[in-house]
Amino acid sequence: MDRFDITFTSDSETCAGWFYRAAGDGPAPCIVMAHGLAGVKEMRLDAYADRFAARGFHVLVFDYRHFGASDGSPRQVLDIGEQQLDWRAAVDYARSRSEVDSTRIVLWGSSLSGGHVMALAKPLGAAAVIAQVPHTDGIASLRAMSPVQSLRLSAHGLYDLTRSILRLSPHYIPASGEPNSLALMTAPEAAGYLRLVPDGHDFDQRVAARFALRIGLYTPGRALREVDVPVLVQVASRDATTPSAAAVKAGNLARCGVVRTYDCGHFDPYLGSTFDTFFSDQVEFLQRALGPRQGKTVVITGAGAGIGRAAARRFAATGWTVCATDINPSVLDEMRAELGDEHTYAILDVTDKAQVARVFDEFAAAHGGSFNALVNNAGVAFIDNFEKLSLEQHELITRVNVGGVLNCTYLAFPHLSEADDAKVINLCSLSAEYGIPSEATYSASKFWVRGFTEAMNIEWERHGIHVCDIMPNFVATPMMDASHGQIVDSIGINLTADQVAATILRAADDRHRVHWIVDTAKLKVVRAITNKSPAPFRRRLIKKFAGY
Repeated sequence: MDRFDITFTSDSETCAGWFYRAAGDGPAPCIVMAHGLAGVKEMRLDAYADRFAARGFHVLVFDYRHFGASDGSPRQVLDIGEQQLDWRAAVDYARSRSEVDSTRIVLWGSSLSGGHVMALAKPLGAAAVIAQVPHTDGIASLRAMSPVQSLRLSAHGLYDLTRSILRLSPHYIPASGEPNSLALMTAPEAAGYLRLVPDGHDFDQRVAARFALRIGLYTPGRALREVDVPVLVQVASRDATTPSAAAVKAGNLARCGVVRTYDCGHFDPYLGSTFDTFFSDQVEFLQRALGPRQGKTVVITGAGAGIGRAAARRFAATGWTVCATDINPSVLDEMRAELGDEHTYAILDVTDKAQVARVFDEFAAAHGGSFNALVNNAGVAFIDNFEKLSLEQHELITRVNVGGVLNCTYLAFPHLSEADDAKVINLCSLSAEYGIPSEATYSASKFWVRGFTEAMNIEWERHGIHVCDIMPNFVATPMMDASHGQIVDSIGINLTADQVAATILRAADDRHRVHWIVDTAKLKVVRAITNKSPAPFRRRLIKKFAGY
């Protein structure tokens, strides 16, 4: 095991950290770690990292901007949004390293950072999450304070916020202190905070007081409702700093959550036998969460970019073996470098029936004669006035979006019918709700996909194959880069490929829903109103959006 200093850039600031490179050949999982309230990496995170590296995990430990060895001025300013950006940059850095398996990134957080990893698990595509004595509920944390203490901290927070508006130096308060003193943490156990500082380390435990105004508004535990990867929540039953009941409640929200409760206080997990117990449970959890592979197999068409590539990453990160197919061989080489050789990468034109049959047969033969899921993602779109597009462009849309789904679904049947809990997931579109001018042929192709999905969902139920579709609004993908039309500008491109991929992964484990709509909360409301409006009004609205 080697440890060396590293730096990475987050939003123009330089963050400093350590990278622990585990022994062994080939890419390995990487655990990304950061500390809680005003803590720095020297405060016993090295103890955890040393042990993880000895067990074969790479580890990245970093200090947030404004703290520890990282840059950022003024010092000791704790901003939740900035810290989350630092997490994103740290994970990007970890994924960029050749020795790291980029599909198996683990987020490890404690106290405040235990909340950060809950909030960021889904957007960062984590393979697993460890939240140790986490902050999960801002209101619960406020209730744990006395009214006098809460008012006192708020007054200092407002004073510091005013100074920041006036561009004056921060007004600081201690991170921890004696009961009834002016500090962010004043429970009797708060003295344990400074016990984590190694002898001789020059530790600054001040925090800009404005943070006191934010803690009650930060409830990251709610995010676990949408997290579909394994999550370990470790709760201290005698925690007087981050309420334990709120942590248990948050952990139970996770679809794959494990909640463990220990008879200890907030700072005990870093030292002595409690440290050993917490670490032992974390390693056991990771061994189950990251391997061995679950054995499920999925074929994804059009996997080289956009939604298909994001879906391949998510399936691979959660243990599926992926057959990534695309018409472009160069993007498949990139995917192999990213996801590893345990997956299959095949050149595939979904309009070529013989090629589809060969790829499917070979992948099934390599995995016991079947595969568990097919994601019909390959598609093309051209957006312009109907007569301005060439007839060949219209035909290509139909060949790929209709013929490709037909070919792949039909030729996958012999393999899906031999699998347990088989699944077909078709990429549809919200343009299948009402015919969209400027994309008439594309919209019509998605109407076909929707009708085909509904029919096959009924037909193939008797074979144990569940068929569903994903209906997103406009998504930021290379396909949209080449598209034009006022309808896109009117509605906006508000979804990422990874948001759609997360829904695909959820759909893979669901056997009830037929249509999965992916849209922003605001546009869901707009669509709900529009869809219930009289047909003439709805037509006029679509016409206006599309500029006709």
